[in-house]
Amino acid sequence: FYFFRDHTLAAYPALQRDRNDPDPFFQRRQFGFAVGGPVRRDRVFYFGSWERNDQRAVAATTLRAPDFAHLSRITASPLSGDLLSVRLDARISNAHTIFVRHSHDGSRAFGPAAAIGAGSPNAYPSNWSRVAARADQSLVALTSILGPTLVNDLRLSSFVIRSSLDAPGEQDCARCLGLGTPTINIPQAGLVTGNSTAIDSLGRRFHLNDSITWQRSAHRVRFGVNWEHHRERNLVSSNEPVAMTLFSPDRVRAYNSRPGVLAEQTIPLPATFLTIDDILRLPVQTITLGIGEAGVTQANGGQVRSWNTLWLYAEDAWRLHDRVTVTYGLGWGFDGTLNHDLRKPTLLAPILGVDGLGPTRNNWTNFSPVVGMAWTPSANGKTVIRAGAGRFYRPHGLTSSLDAERVALGPPGRGRQNLLGSSILNWLPGIAGLPIGAPLDFRSSPTIFTGADLMAILPAIRAGLAQTLANADPTVQQIQITKQAFPAIFPVDVPNPSARHVSLGVQRELARGLVLSADVVYRRFVHVPQGGGAIDLNHFNSVRGTLVPQCRTADQANDPDALCSRGPINVQKSPYRFTYKGLIARVEKRLSRGFQALGSYAYSSNSGTNIGNGFNLDNWLQNSGPAATDFRHVLNLGGVVRLPSRVDLGFNFSYSSVPPFSAYVGGIDFNGDGTMGDLLPGTTVNAFNRGMGRSDLERLVATFNEVHAGTNDAQGAAIPRLRLPARYSFGDSFHALDLRLSRSFRTGSRVRVSLIVEAFNLYNTPNLSGYSGDLTGTAFGQPTSRATQVFGSGGPRAFQLAVRAGF
Repeated sequence: FYFFRDHTLAAYPALQRDRNDPDPFFQRRQFGFAVGGPVRRDRVFYFGSWERNDQRAVAATTLRAPDFAHLSRITASPLSGDLLSVRLDARISNAHTIFVRHSHDGSRAFGPAAAIGAGSPNAYPSNWSRVAARADQSLVALTSILGPTLVNDLRLSSFVIRSSLDAPGEQDCARCLGLGTPTINIPQAGLVTGNSTAIDSLGRRFHLNDSITWQRSAHRVRFGVNWEHHRERNLVSSNEPVAMTLFSPDRVRAYNSRPGVLAEQTIPLPATFLTIDDILRLPVQTITLGIGEAGVTQANGGQVRSWNTLWLYAEDAWRLHDRVTVTYGLGWGFDGTLNHDLRKPTLLAPILGVDGLGPTRNNWTNFSPVVGMAWTPSANGKTVIRAGAGRFYRPHGLTSSLDAERVALGPPGRGRQNLLGSSILNWLPGIAGLPIGAPLDFRSSPTIFTGADLMAILPAIRAGLAQTLANADPTVQQIQITKQAFPAIFPVDVPNPSARHVSLGVQRELARGLVLSADVVYRRFVHVPQGGGAIDLNHFNSVRGTLVPQCRTADQANDPDALCSRGPINVQKSPYRFTYKGLIARVEKRLSRGFQALGSYAYSSNSGTNIGNGFNLDNWLQNSGPAATDFRHVLNLGGVVRLPSRVDLGFNFSYSSVPPFSAYVGGIDFNGDGTMGDLLPGTTVNAFNRGMGRSDLERLVATFNEVHAGTNDAQGAAIPRLRLPARYSFGDSFHALDLRLSRSFRTGSRVRVSLIVEAFNLYNTPNLSGYSGDLTGTAFGQPTSRATQVFGSGGPRAFQLAVRAGF
């Protein structure tokens, strides 16, 4: 097969046409083959496939802030990858069959971090990542008939993955603004440049799964074991040499225009922002820097983390009646991911309690009961009623956080330590805007200390911090030196994420080949590790003070035995809960008379406790409301029509309603808990598009300007006057129509060729996203991106040509 599309067959990829790049080059080629057959008739068979994907996609960076709008651009985002799989099946005897398979997946890509894992989807290309990854899996499976009613299925596999993530170079993005510089984030302007992260990961997993199926009378019993041994090494060099957040030009202008600011106290701004040097003239808000070598000594004394997960289960499908089947079962799991050998110092007693300083305990009570029922009420079997319920656990997947905990609770100077600016007290004299003893944290208000000033003193700051850690007493723990924990300390008890599922459904055959089904679903998730699950229990930035008293003098800060703190102390709590409720309807018309169709519709609600804007460190569960992924209506229609002359027409229509939206006041902390960007007073998280609309926003903004504008927040920051743009939106729905037209030919007795034409998003709906909720910025309610055109559906309209051959 061979699939091809390029820019001549696609609509323009950006929100606005760039005069300097009116037709950006884009091309995607996907080709490969599959082959199979007997090695020995009726005994041994082989199968193999290979697929290659070569694409040069483009991604748009749209900056709405007037100071930076001229930097918007379209950038090439290439990807190349290979998929290879070979398999051999053999019948050993009438009672035993075996298959062996090896699969390989290798790829290289350059693109936005959000497209690869996490990060801003609208980041500047200098903040993108260059990624190389390869994964290999080898599997052997043996199925044995042990008796007339007893079958055993045994599978052994090895999975290896290697990946690296690096900052881009000149070959990736020539003359990109911020190339080779640290990460610079200006949240209010929506600009992120530079890249301060490098990751090299190597993981290996050995997997054994053995299940036995036993049929006896009206019972079909399945029981088995699932065991995995993991080995993983993550070398993460983040915040190298620093990652900084700067105040936006609008925030500086607002500060300069305050009544109490004299002319000589105003902060100068460049006339335009064309270079990184111009951007670095903005005042510093916060910084984070990394010290030390990547990697950490594990419990086994090496650099590789290893752990086991185990799952045991048994279930029975009991046919009580010809038309009634009951299924019930019980599973039990063990997850050995966490650090179970680390004790905490007395410094953390005010946060964890005196009895909470021991190692993290194993969870031995992760039992998962399940029960289900299927009932056919009538003898014709056209109606089936089904119900089910169960509790399920998920293993912890926080190995990077666990490595960071080993660094914090290990000896000083070992591993990579990330330090917040609030924990770094200046010891260098003569720095404008930064007196001796002041922390490198300016979140409340702009000062004359700029990004350029930071870069000038950064080598001395880094050298001093490295020297302090190197000279520290090796018998104490690193957290006693830094007196902060970033990202997290794991307490004595850390429950696994879990969920309770309940469903009730009915299926009815309306006519021959036409089936209707409907299900009501309830799912309750607890201990969801949003944002990693860590919370600053020290309340370091709260106006109400810290649990561990702040270090007031340099002597205190440098004394390992002093019970004081220099920054946030994050603890793994994951208190977040979510509830999903849905009604799911599905109609399927099986293939007959040249027509096949499937339609599905979901009406649902997904709500819970959210992080981000509105999160309250003093009340973790207060920020409750719709989740960002709450799509009330989801519709999908698909089908195939067989036309005369061996022509097939396939179609797929997808729709999802507008997601919820939050409006917040950037850089403002109303309740003094230490988190910035609080919600607009009078609103709750994700309230817009879920009961609140434009009239509510305009009314609340008018009230805000009367009551709050011109005053200070709990941290002392000036609260600006809000101005809504003339045009704004709370988001966009998603819908796209995709078509495929194919014509098959026979070129010989054994060769069949199909020619294919595909159209994605036929009517070129925008499917906009990236709407800013910051009311202090000019980009409020403005889209910054649209669905990508790389893999088709939903992006700019694109046509694709393909050919398939089979023999």
